[in-house]
Amino acid sequence: MFKRIAVITIIIQVLKVPVSFGQKLDSTDTEVTISAQYRPRFEIRNGNFRPLLKSENPAILITDRLRFSFEYQYKNIVTFKIAPQAVGLWGQASMIQGIENVGNKLALFEAWTKIKIAKKWDLQVGRQVISLDDERIFGELDWAQGGRSHDAASIHFKNNGITLKVYLGYNQNYKQLYQNNINNISGNLYSTKNAYPYKLMQTIWANFKLGHFQKISVLVNNIGYQNALSNNIDTVTHYLQTMGIYYQSNHPKWLLSLSGYYQTGHNSGELTTNAILAAIYLQRNVNSKVQVGVGLDYLSGNNYGTVSNKNRAFNPLFHTGHKFYGLMDYYFVADGHNNVGLLDYFIKGIYKISAKNNIQVAVHQFQSPSAIMVPGQYFNRNLGSEIDISYNHTINKITTLQGGYSLYKTTPTLLLLKSVNNADKIQQWFWLSIQISPNLLKSKFKS
Repeated sequence: MFKRIAVITIIIQVLKVPVSFGQKLDSTDTEVTISAQYRPRFEIRNGNFRPLLKSENPAILITDRLRFSFEYQYKNIVTFKIAPQAVGLWGQASMIQGIENVGNKLALFEAWTKIKIAKKWDLQVGRQVISLDDERIFGELDWAQGGRSHDAASIHFKNNGITLKVYLGYNQNYKQLYQNNINNISGNLYSTKNAYPYKLMQTIWANFKLGHFQKISVLVNNIGYQNALSNNIDTVTHYLQTMGIYYQSNHPKWLLSLSGYYQTGHNSGELTTNAILAAIYLQRNVNSKVQVGVGLDYLSGNNYGTVSNKNRAFNPLFHTGHKFYGLMDYYFVADGHNNVGLLDYFIKGIYKISAKNNIQVAVHQFQSPSAIMVPGQYFNRNLGSEIDISYNHTINKITTLQGGYSLYKTTPTLLLLKSVNNADKIQQWFWLSIQISPNLLKSKFKS
């Protein structure tokens, strides 16, 4: 506690911030905000990510995330933000930390500055979160303890119900190909090893409000994939384009969302791509306590057991799949499911027990939209079903308790795609988490 107070005091003195608690400050043009977040999570993984073999024991672990956020804003024309974080596994670091501090390294989740370049235009440069629409293509992935951010430059425009965002990314990985020499003068190859999955990224996103309850978004994205194995072998960059539309009608009694995306170009495996994603979700707000929804997600895929020089497997890129395709994360994360695509029929229900308590239940039925076969045998396209139950309790203004239980009923087809031959039919996962998010300081003052 004393160390935290000392750090805050030093920051205030460096910035010469006249902090005032409860006192009104006149003629303010600068604002400083410091916040923190601590989130430990306990898990019993008895079949999370993939079915557990009968000979395997479940993983039982506690992870945590400690994140600080410092934001400085001057006259709404310059904003600076830095958010360091540490992601840890309980017990992995030595009880007495050594010089290398192994297991408790501090990283930067966000580090950017935003500058107003015109009346309605902003330029943002640095490591930043890209979260668009319902996060089906670009998401923060907040469920993961480390989250997701991009090194990018972005341009933002907003006026009369129209929001436009343009993102540009260009990455290098000198530690793998150029002896980690930041002054390297020759070579422009990129390796994805322990780095970003892409070398180049350009994205244009525009959102239009359609009245009080409706909005529609258009997304156009280009990704440049390159993965050089050495710095003296020329490597071609392959480009994948994703374009689509997202529509939402958020009426007090109904919620309707529609998504449609198309991919073309070449994937990271150099194959010509022709893939689609289509999704629909309809939710009925029965009353102030009950919400019920039904939906369907379709992501095209490749036939299993056949060889083709074409790719039909849709890549959801930087999505937050945890909120769409089951909480046990069997699809489009971890070890995947051999690019056969996905059909997900699901129903969801939310019951608000009280102002501080709610419970959510989701039931998924998964199928493959592609044919699955091995020599002499076609497999049923049923990939199994999943039930997710989660509970949220607000303890106080800054503290939330969350937990959940998921059950997955597997099929022989799923076991084939996951390369798991001897697994129980029922897989389970339990988790419990507490999140504490205090605001440590908020001050307005005259520069």
